[in-house]
Amino acid sequence: MLPPDFIASRDTILHDVADVEGHLSWKEMCFLCLLGAVPTARGSILEIGSFKGRSTVLLAKAAALAGDDRVHAVDPLNAPSSTDPDLGDANSSADDFHDNLHRKGVSERVTHHAMRSEELAPEWSEPLRLLWIDGDHTIEGTRRDLEGFRPFLADGAIVAIHDVLHAFEGGARVFAEDMLLSRHFGASGVVGSIAWSQYHADPAETERHRPAKLDLYRRVARLIPYVAFAGRPSPGLSKFGFKLARWRIPHGPMEPDRFVRMVEHRG
Repeated sequence: MLPPDFIASRDTILHDVADVEGHLSWKEMCFLCLLGAVPTARGSILEIGSFKGRSTVLLAKAAALAGDDRVHAVDPLNAPSSTDPDLGDANSSADDFHDNLHRKGVSERVTHHAMRSEELAPEWSEPLRLLWIDGDHTIEGTRRDLEGFRPFLADGAIVAIHDVLHAFEGGARVFAEDMLLSRHFGASGVVGSIAWSQYHADPAETERHRPAKLDLYRRVARLIPYVAFAGRPSPGLSKFGFKLARWRIPHGPMEPDRFVRMVEHRG
């Protein structure tokens, strides 16, 4: 169920996090706020990859609308990082991350795990209602994040991956191959560059979504030749081809009521 006055509360949250540096578009922030505020299962929220805390603050504030008092964030916050080449020679974002959490009043609601996600996974024990993957964008790293925490996904949980429509191999391949082709994932979509899908322990719960998933798979799969191996559009393939393949994937805003209808259980 949507929290009362969700749109007004969402807009207040988005306005509050607008000055926190990050790489989420307005459309993506709207959707991430929806994921935080609408529990589709019982469990915790885990964010993989935090940078300076834009998504962390947003999730903490959105989760509070649903009565959740804590968000977990795992990120060593070191730079430069081989898993995020866009950081270049930038300094660690640790000070900015913690300052932003304090400035936005969510420090007490965020548990930060200063380590890599693959180090946290063996120690993890809580069921998850939302797994937000925005860390290592390689195919190996993204798949490791999904597989490492998949055993803890509650029935009905949401897995969301950032940068799936950007020129990274990990998100597009893991979403297409490990989620859209899995009988354990049902309702799925793309909002901005966030790909998401709902996990179910019983594959029978996902059957009604099969035609839509296969259609989405065919569209997302067209991106893979452009980003495979090098992590950027291959020199022999045109950027126009990549943009055309991306354009063919529906990735517009998500209406809150439509999301609720998509993820409701019909068992």
